[in-house]
Amino acid sequence: MNETDEKRCLYCNNPLSGRTDKIFCDDRCRNNYYYKVNNEQIEYIRDVNKVLLKNRGILRTVNPSGKTSASKKYLEELGFNFSCFTSIYKTRKGRIYHLVYDQAYSIGDNDRVTLVVFHREA
Repeated sequence: MNETDEKRCLYCNNPLSGRTDKIFCDDRCRNNYYYKVNNEQIEYIRDVNKVLLKNRGILRTVNPSGKTSASKKYLEELGFNFSCFTSIYKTRKGRIYHLVYDQAYSIGDNDRVTLVVFHREA
């Protein structure tokens, strides 16, 4: 191997020594490289989780008893984001519930939202 073929660290570009399959100088370079590579994806996931946790908190606050209803407008005023939820459940009668983890809501007539705590059996 001549000097122009010298392997270099993927993160800091310093020359590597040691094992032939080595691609990073040390753990710091490895961690920094993968953080940089995955940062955009990680930020997106953090942003989505932030909205989900906020939605769940709003539903828990508005529905402390486990079953109630509220207006869609009221939930939106509290900062609820109706486009962000964890899953959808359809009842046998055809009613659609959007779940935010264990909290569920169904939008009915006149934008009235039914809120329930949803216990799904494993």
